[in-house]
Formats: sequence, structure tokens, C-alpha cells
Amino acid sequence: MKNLPWLQLSTAIAFVSAIVTPQPSLAQNVTFFCGTSDGSPATIARTGTKEIPLIIWDITNSGQGSSPQQRCEEASTNFQNYRNEGSFNYITTERINGQLVVCFATKENEPCTGVLFPLNPNETNPRNALQRIFRIRVVSSATINETTERLYISLDKFLNGGYPSLNPNNRPNPRPQPTPNSAPSPQ
Repeated sequence: MKNLPWLQLSTAIAFVSAIVTPQPSLAQNVTFFCGTSDGSPATIARTGTKEIPLIIWDITNSGQGSSPQQRCEEASTNFQNYRNEGSFNYITTERINGQLVVCFATKENEPCTGVLFPLNPNETNPRNALQRIFRIRVVSSATINETTERLYISLDKFLNGGYPSLNPNNRPNPRPQPTPNSAPSPQ
């Protein structure tokens, strides 16, 4: 058999591309819904393999005039709607019309392109609020100026467990909430 250099080259290219082709991220196949985690309303991300609580809603992050359940439903709907649009990559904060909000951005260090939910009007430290709400620690590589340094949480990194938890020994247990026309699933 003749030596076929083009065949060897194409085989090598196919092998290398199989190695360097990134695996699909969890964020690509995610849906969001309002469920419960340890008895509290929670915005949960469902991937192909698991359910990950993003936010456990309580009275401290439910906002004025809204119950934790209402905030969960509203925020979960916003998460899903923006996810359906396809450009939901980072979660951050921004002040819009005088209101501090949690929003999403397509790229890190870019402005928000959609509002997920407003923060409590008494919130003075958006960076700490974002870490508290999502129960993570994010270490900055530089000195943090609390008045200007915005935190960007990568949705993909969050779903893949890339941020240290504020409560590593107390991971919440997500449970979907039954819809009005369905019975709860056996546990």
C-alpha cells in the first residue's frame, strides 16, 4: 500500500480536533424554574444531569412588597426568558433609573442587557449582595473598590461548580414544586 500523506494528515487533524473540541457546557442546555430547596422557594437551573439552586428566596432578598414565592416565580421566568434569547452569559448588578438591579450581560465587563430582578432598596454593597444571594465567594485578583468594582458571575462557571460556596457543608437540596394540576413526585 502506498504511503498516503493526505490520509495521515486528515486523520491527524480529525484526532486533534476531537481532543480540543470543547464539551458542551451545562449552561447551553439549561432551563430555569421556581421550585423549592430545603422548604424555601428557589430559582433552580435544570441541566441534562442535575438541578442546581441558583437563589434560595427568603425575606432578606424578596424585596419590598413581594413574597419570596412571588420573587422566585418572577425571577425564574426572567431567567428562562433571557436564556431563550441566547445571550445570557454573566450575572452582574447595575443601577438602572436609580434602582439597583441584578441583571445579565453577554460578556464580562459589559453593560447589562436585561434585568433579572431588583435588589432591596436598602442594599449598599452590590458585590456582597450578589455573592450572598448566589451563596458564593468570588475572589478578586486586584484591590476591590466597593463603589466601582462590579462582580460578574459566569453562568457556565456557576453551573459547573466553579465558585466556592459560602456554605460548603450546607448545600441545599432542590425539589421541583408541583404544578397545580400535578401531584408531587415521590421522594
